[in-house]
Amino acid sequence: MTGTIYLIGGGEILNNGTQIIDQDLSSLAPKGAEFVFFGTASEDNNDYAEAIKTVYGSHFEIKIATRKKGKDYAVRAIESASVIYLGGGQTELLLKLFSEWDIKDRLFIAMQMGSHIAGISAGAQALSSYYVDEESQLPCIKKGWGLVHGCVYVHATLDSLKNARKLWAEHSRASQYPFIAISENTAWRIGLKGEEKIGTGEIWLSRQ
Repeated sequence: MTGTIYLIGGGEILNNGTQIIDQDLSSLAPKGAEFVFFGTASEDNNDYAEAIKTVYGSHFEIKIATRKKGKDYAVRAIESASVIYLGGGQTELLLKLFSEWDIKDRLFIAMQMGSHIAGISAGAQALSSYYVDEESQLPCIKKGWGLVHGCVYVHATLDSLKNARKLWAEHSRASQYPFIAISENTAWRIGLKGEEKIGTGEIWLSRQ
C-alpha cells in the first residue's frame, strides 16, 4: 500500500485559504487517526502548532514533533501517524534536523505503509528532488529528499514563474525531472489514482 503526497504551494491555514486541501486530506483517514505535525521550518512556532490543532484537531489526534521533544518522539509519531504534515518556514531548518536525526528514510517507509504526507511551502520543497530556493541572497536550485520526482517551485505567480522556470531549465538535471510550480492555496496531489490539482489556485507543470 502507498500513501498520498500533497505538495502545497503555501497559504494561511487559519483564514480558510487551504480549506479545500485540508478537507481533502482529512477525508483520507478515519476520525481519531493520528496526525503528526513538524513545525521545524518555523522553529517550532507555538502559534503555528495551535493553528494546526484548530484546523485538524476535530478530526485527528494531533501530535506535535519538536526539536525539544527529540528524535525518539518524532520516530514514534511518524511510525504511528496516518498523516505526516511538514509545515512552512525555512527549508534549510527542516532539512538540517531530518539529517541530524537521520529520519528521512522513515518518511519513505511510512508512505510505503500507507501514511499520507503533506508539505506546505518549505515542507513541499523538502519532499521534492529539487526546488527553487528564494531564501538565499540569489535564487538557486537546491536538493530535497526526493519523495517526489521533480523540481518544485512554491508561492508561484505568473509574474515570478518565468524566472524560476528559466533557472531550472539551465540546471544540468532539468531534462530528467519535471518542473512543478504551485501557487498559494493549491496542492499537487500524488497518489495511486494519479496526479491532480487540489485547491483554488494554479499549477504549472512542464516536462522536457
